[in-house]
Amino acid sequence: MNTLESQLKKLFEQWLNSFNELETISDYKAQVKTTLYSEYSRYDLEKFDWSHFPSDGPLTKDKESVDGRGFHEYGFNDNGLPCYVAFKHDHNQVYWEGFYTYDDIQVRYVEFCLNTGVPSAFIQMEFQEGRKVAFKRMIINGRASGYSLSKMSKEEIFEKIRNDGYSIISTVTQYDYNPSGKIKKASSVHISPGIGKFTSYDEYNYDKNQILETIRTFFEQGTNRLTYCRIPENLSPESLMESLAEALAALIVETIANQRLTKPIALLELSYHYADNYIPLLVCQTAQDVAKKIANREFVFIPDYSDYRNVEIKPIENLFTQLEQMMDDQSNMDLGCTMLRKAAYVLTRTKLSGKLNVTEDFAAYAIDWSIEGHSNAHFEEILRECGVEAGVIGKWKREGILPE
Repeated sequence: MNTLESQLKKLFEQWLNSFNELETISDYKAQVKTTLYSEYSRYDLEKFDWSHFPSDGPLTKDKESVDGRGFHEYGFNDNGLPCYVAFKHDHNQVYWEGFYTYDDIQVRYVEFCLNTGVPSAFIQMEFQEGRKVAFKRMIINGRASGYSLSKMSKEEIFEKIRNDGYSIISTVTQYDYNPSGKIKKASSVHISPGIGKFTSYDEYNYDKNQILETIRTFFEQGTNRLTYCRIPENLSPESLMESLAEALAALIVETIANQRLTKPIALLELSYHYADNYIPLLVCQTAQDVAKKIANREFVFIPDYSDYRNVEIKPIENLFTQLEQMMDDQSNMDLGCTMLRKAAYVLTRTKLSGKLNVTEDFAAYAIDWSIEGHSNAHFEEILRECGVEAGVIGKWKREGILPE
């Protein structure tokens, strides 16, 4: 058994043992000297080092000013480090609490779903002589709200989760260093819902001053992608989104042009998955497609996804990676959504840069139907963000393209 495999096995054992730590949460809550609040989760243990523990976004002393889907309460100890966290799901009335521990050789975060008594997260960074050598992360899908100690023993829950191909989100990483004491390579084994176990490795690249420039991740299937790109100083999210939207729009036009479509394009959907994948799938509908749907009294804007097109983002991967980092650093997934709507706006207003055959009221729109556009009002708001003018929306309503 190789080292990564043995560490993965140990991670499962550590998660099982953490069941016994549920009763210790009150001890960490008692250490709290200062309490701050945030809209989302703020502290990623993978970014911890002995000089600082950065917050992924703003926190506030004013609890009442926070009104977000991921409302979090953080407690800080005498050293100013987070030691306790609590958050809840208001609609389902599910509650979670967690704690951080610190010593010379490891830093841990352990989290529990209080409704079920099951550890929902176990995360650990290991150190030797002050530098990180291994990272372990295990998250239970659904944040462990689907399992209960009142119905199963912890051993039964352990076996059920371990044998369920959709319950575990896990990573074990080991780091290798160059002669300058910088990480040169990180090797990982992962478990992902619906995918199973796979491996990857990261290559770290530095400039002449040994400042990290990029990290490229290579997967066992032979693919690779840029997963880190240093963000220039003073680059604002707004500037980055504008630059990326313009560049992406140009690539989308090029992608569709290569398909050599002959019929006028009426609609172009930029399909994405919120908080997961912002590289859009492109789905075109012709004027003929739209007319057929109107005749059949079908909702026009959900296309046939079997005929999608991928965008090859290699030419703009630096910008895309920088935006992903900003989303991660700020725990703000809306940045990706906003960027895609800006790209759609460019495509709509320029009618695909005038390079393709489109209808007079052509529109591009970016959407994740799983969470967006479920009401007429919300979908119209999305269309307006994507550059569709009020006159066109009114015309579509009269023609039956858009419901009243």
